[in-house]
Amino acid sequence: MFFAFMGFFDTRDWYLQSGTLILLLIGGCSLVSLTIFIERLIHIKKAESDNDELLIALRKHIEEGNHSEAIRACEEIGGAVSRILQIGLALHHQKRDRIENSMQIKGLSEIASLEKNAKILSIIATLCPLLGLLGTVMGFIHAFAEMRLSGLMDISTSRIGEALEYALITTAAGLVVAIPTIIAYNYIVSRIEGLVLEMQITSSEIVDLIEHQQDYAF
Repeated sequence: MFFAFMGFFDTRDWYLQSGTLILLLIGGCSLVSLTIFIERLIHIKKAESDNDELLIALRKHIEEGNHSEAIRACEEIGGAVSRILQIGLALHHQKRDRIENSMQIKGLSEIASLEKNAKILSIIATLCPLLGLLGTVMGFIHAFAEMRLSGLMDISTSRIGEALEYALITTAAGLVVAIPTIIAYNYIVSRIEGLVLEMQITSSEIVDLIEHQQDYAF
């Protein structure tokens, strides 16, 4: 069994096929990574809005007690923050705790939507160097197999060099994909964190306005 297994590594075609497969996997990962990065950027861009403009419009409507117009303003401006504020405005007659809890639940839903598929970038960034390392290990196995089969006096330097070159190419390919993917993942995460902070700040301001308007109404 062991000798049959070692004989499998001795074949040159095996290494070329497996090395090509690893490069194809790394290439596939790069396409998936690029697709997810572009898709997340588009999604985050749609989720963003001009919160200063939104706050000015909402403050005016809330102070006038015109919550239906405030909700309409949220619908017109759009974005993740607006959708969260709509929940709070629809419950303007409720107590502060109820409003905050409902907005928090909606916020968690929006965050989950923003983070969808982003974790795949982190997985790809971890996986690609490992695939490259696997190709390198197989290349060294093939090189040592060539040395063992050829003997010290009959070593084919070109075939050993080819195996080592292919081994290093897979490692380089894995790193070439992993490094930009790590940068892309952290950029997406930073954009999401910034948007989440805007959600928290804007939601808190609107809840304060609603509570103040309730006190004034009474």
